[in-house]
Parts: sequence; structure tokens; C-alpha cells
Amino acid sequence: MPEAELLYRVMQDDSVIGPVDRNRAHMEAILHRSGIVFLVRSDGKVLLQHRSPLKQIFPNRFDSSCSYHVTFGESYEEAAIRELREETGISAPVAFLGKFSHQDKPENQIVAVFVCKSDAGVTIDEAEAIDARFYSKEEVDRIVASGNVTPWLRDGWLLFRDGI
Repeated sequence: MPEAELLYRVMQDDSVIGPVDRNRAHMEAILHRSGIVFLVRSDGKVLLQHRSPLKQIFPNRFDSSCSYHVTFGESYEEAAIRELREETGISAPVAFLGKFSHQDKPENQIVAVFVCKSDAGVTIDEAEAIDARFYSKEEVDRIVASGNVTPWLRDGWLLFRDGI
């Protein structure tokens, strides 16, 4: 049997209660930590992934450049750097933009938003996404308006777009 993935169980102010199993967090809608990264090229275009139809949560929807849960014992930034490398092949610094919370079943999470500026080549994890492309801000606005997006892209895009 695979080892349980432990996440941070948190209060609405993001103070830590303790660890929680990822499956339990989703089954019981327990508030936990997660994050997203927006990868931006020097021309200002932003990488979006199109989630695999095989994903259990929000399949076949557009997503941020990478999205992740924060594993118990790591910081938001450590998780962002780890997942950016795993999902895109990019190893580069990230900058924190802010946090928001959302509750869209089965997720109930506080989401940290990071940006990474890089023109390095991208290698997508095909278990996570069926496609990934760079889009202009206007194109992302249209994609988000379509509603075929993860809730964290929906809410995170507003925070990111207002900050750039």
C-alpha cells in the first residue's frame, strides 16, 4: 500500500493545526495548503496547461503553469520550486505574489500564488497534462471567462493579472 501523502491542515488564517492525509482532506473538505505558479516568458506570455482527462479532480480543464499541494514539512516556496521542476522541467527562482482561499468540492484550500520568469524550454509531465502552451494576457482572459478552468486558475489569474 502506498504511503499516505500528508498535507498541512490549516485554519482560515493559514495557521497550522497539524498534518492531514490528502485523501481525507478531499473526502472531508478539510482546509489545507496548496499553490500555483505562473511561468512567464520575456515576451509576457504565460504558460497554461490543459489537464489530462484522467485527472481525478477537475479533469480536462485549463490550469496554471503548475499547481500543487504543499506537503507537510515543506514551505509554500519549496513546494512551488519542486512542482515547477516536476511539471515543466524548469529550475528557476519563484516570486511570491499573494494567497487566496477557495472551496470548490472536493478542494478546500489556501492557495499561494507564485510567478517565475524564464525563457527556458518546457517539458510537460504527460501524466498531468495533455497540452501546454504560452498565451497572451488577453487569451488567458478569454480562457478563464470560458469557465473551462480549475477554480485555482480562475481565482489565481485575478490575483496574478492585477499584480502585473
